[in-house]
Parts: sequence; structure tokens; C-alpha cells
Amino acid sequence: MKKFSLGLTVLIVSQIGLSGSEVRDAKILFEKKCQMCHATTAPKSKQKKMLMVSPPMNVVAKNMVWGIDSLHDKISDEDLRNESITFMKDYLYNPDRKKSNCEDISFEKFGMMPSLKGFITEQELDVLLPWVYDNFKPTKINGSWIAK
Repeated sequence: MKKFSLGLTVLIVSQIGLSGSEVRDAKILFEKKCQMCHATTAPKSKQKKMLMVSPPMNVVAKNMVWGIDSLHDKISDEDLRNESITFMKDYLYNPDRKKSNCEDISFEKFGMMPSLKGFITEQELDVLLPWVYDNFKPTKINGSWIAK
């Protein structure tokens, strides 16, 4: 049921068009293309947490950045940003559990993210993904990544 509900949501929302200026505004793209599933941060109340359909963006970003950072002995901030954006672009069109750094509990609770091919264009991703990285990148403190 979860997959059907999420698929139906993606199908319905994919029919919502964006104006030219909205395609160039990353925050609007996030609100219209991502936030229907991904909250920016985890809700505080248990009741709202039960209603979540996907992990919050700050947790998604933390797991992604941690995974990419862990593949390198040392990586510059610019290279980490570029690799993260490249990873997101690939993952959104070709999601695969093997690529993910999410814990098993995330997959048990939320399932696999559907491909967003046909829902979000490459042009939109080019605007959106740098903004997502810049706004949700975790902070590294004493060698550990902490979600914003």
C-alpha cells in the first residue's frame, strides 16, 4: 500500500506544471518537488513522526555526505559538494538500495524511493541540487557528521 500511495502522489503531483521563474528558483522547486515527501527536519511529536512518508532532508543529507566522505582519506569541501551533487542526480533517477547510506530501518519504514524520471527534469535538478546540498549539508564536528 505504501508504494502505491507514494506512486500515486508522484503521478498526481507530476501533473502540476511550473512556470519558467519557478524552474529557476531552487526553493520553490524543493517545495513543489521534494517537500511533499521529505520534511526539512524530523518533526518533534510522535504523532507527526508516524505520518512521515520518507526520511527528513537533513538526515538524508547527513547520510549521503557521510557516505561520500568515508570513501576518501581526505576530500576538499568543493569536491565533497561536487560528488554529492553528482550522486544525488544519479540517485534520483536511478535509486538503488546498494547506493544508499541509509540504515536498514529507513528502508523498513519508508521503502525504496521511486525514480523521479519524468517528474523532475535535468534542468530542474541543476538548479535544485546545489541548493539542497548548501541548505542541508551536515556539519563535521570532531570527525562526526551532525545533521543540521
